[in-house]
Amino acid sequence: MGLSQLVKQATRVPDIAGHTANCLDLLLTTDPDRCIVTVSSPLGTSDHCLVKSVTSFSPPDCDSRGERRVWRYKSADWDEMRHFFASYPCQQVCFCNFAISDVVRQAMEYFIPYSDVPVGSSAHPWFNADCAEAEKRKQSAFLSGWMLVTAKLRT
Repeated sequence: MGLSQLVKQATRVPDIAGHTANCLDLLLTTDPDRCIVTVSSPLGTSDHCLVKSVTSFSPPDCDSRGERRVWRYKSADWDEMRHFFASYPCQQVCFCNFAISDVVRQAMEYFIPYSDVPVGSSAHPWFNADCAEAEKRKQSAFLSGWMLVTAKLRT
């Protein structure tokens, strides 16, 4: 999968003598050059730092073809996924980003239903020019009504 971990510093502040600071946050991406990550001091009495990620993306080309994977998280079997991770022999992969990425992807494919949908084709083939025109008229009527209501409220 080629994921990169972006949080490189400790995000948990030790609150007990003898404990050490450690990184509790995973921020994985396939495009690390588009992300800016900052770690700030904890809020209030929290023992956890504030992690902020800003990512810049441009919309995909309308002409791009292919497929994209759509994950159905609401139907995931989270208990089985937790069991999978808990029982995985992680000592073999703990220090290799690529291996961890593969394990996460494997678990996702096992326990989260997904569909590979075509990109660039209409997801709603019934939505034709007549539907688009009706939608424009509906939006126009809504805005006209909204302007009338707000004008009456102002007077």
